[in-house]
Amino acid sequence: MSERTYKARTNREIRSYARERLLGNMLLPCLVTFFLFNLRNVFEMLMQFGILGTDMFAFIFYIALFITVNTIWGLIEYGISRYYLSFITTKKASPANIFAGFKGSTETIISISLILTIINLVVMLPYLIYSFFYAVNTIHSLILGLVLFLAGSLIFYLIRAYLAPVYYVIADNPGSRLPWILVITFSLMNAKNFFKYIALQISLIPMYLLGLLSCFIGLLWVVPYAYTSYAYFYESLCEEYLSKQKKESVLTE
Repeated sequence: MSERTYKARTNREIRSYARERLLGNMLLPCLVTFFLFNLRNVFEMLMQFGILGTDMFAFIFYIALFITVNTIWGLIEYGISRYYLSFITTKKASPANIFAGFKGSTETIISISLILTIINLVVMLPYLIYSFFYAVNTIHSLILGLVLFLAGSLIFYLIRAYLAPVYYVIADNPGSRLPWILVITFSLMNAKNFFKYIALQISLIPMYLLGLLSCFIGLLWVVPYAYTSYAYFYESLCEEYLSKQKKESVLTE
């Protein structure tokens, strides 16, 4: 964690820092983004091919595939967080960091990935059960399926947003145990910072829309911009946390 003097950062300032950091340094982040797009597409294809039918065996197989694929993607998410944290704090950020989750602090990273995957599965379970066993080809079933899907996705998004710093905390504190990682994560992401993080993501939506309108080519810049912003957001959380700790230590002396 940075020990610089804490200075409150607005989301506008965070996005400004991200643009300045990316200026003239776009090649590697763009290549990393291109690789991630293709890797994510492979994962999505695996999930689609995992639907073998609508019986119990197909359902159990899909659940097992869901847990496996999303847990592995969690390791990639850690690598992304580590890459962009290195990108904003050092002059060198190796693309090999993307695979760091498979070789460093693996036990803690897998535990976090598995926890998030299980949470995702639990909130999406009503939709999965309905789509496998009860859905019929009517407009009403399609609407109900969509409602269940959106409800589950929204709940998981909010939970994931509250745990947004978790992979950065692991990257910043290699070798730390799971309980300590969770305590620090919850300490960083209080209610105010939670809503600030969501506001930051919402502020990036117009950029994503422009990226989509450019036949997805613009996303090669937008995605690094977003991840760099998230890394600076984490740094801001750390500075706020350290400033609070220093004030409390002064008061207790």
